[in-house]
Amino acid sequence: MAELYEIWQRAEVSRRLDVLSGFVAMCVAGDDDARRRLAQLVADADAALSASPPDLDVASEYLDELVRWADTEWADHPYRPVDARPDETDRQTRDYAKDLRHAVVPAHVGCEMGRIELSLEVGFLALCRQPGLDCRTRQDIFYVAGRAAMALDLGHLEVAEREIRRMEQVGSVEPRECGCGKVHRSAAQGG
Repeated sequence: MAELYEIWQRAEVSRRLDVLSGFVAMCVAGDDDARRRLAQLVADADAALSASPPDLDVASEYLDELVRWADTEWADHPYRPVDARPDETDRQTRDYAKDLRHAVVPAHVGCEMGRIELSLEVGFLALCRQPGLDCRTRQDIFYVAGRAAMALDLGHLEVAEREIRRMEQVGSVEPRECGCGKVHRSAAQGG
């Protein structure tokens, strides 16, 4: 599903455009010329994103112009949006992508994606709530869950399901004591 990658890219540009244009709109509230400039930049970027096929390069150029404008005029502004952490950025972009996905993905595929996404979320939360997980195992669970989410975002449903099974295997380790008195973790299925 190559179009899902395109949707992700559109969502990323749209998210950044929305956040930054909101900030600039606040800053130029009393300046009619600046408001017109902002409105034109946003309209041009939106038109590029809405084209069929979307022109991500052109939309990104308008976004870059908006970033340069904000960096030049309001770099030290206390309310200037800062880049979110990568996980928060992905969550926000995923929300935008879900909205765009409905128009492209057939209903039965969308339902399957929803089922897999729910399975990932429930499984991930259940594993994270397990008492006694060591830091390394917890990191591995986060890593594999991230791989599953990325596969799902890109429409690789089989890969996402495989990564969910892998996440469950990583989280199904139990502490055991070896002969030397040290605690090691092994798979619950006997390893």
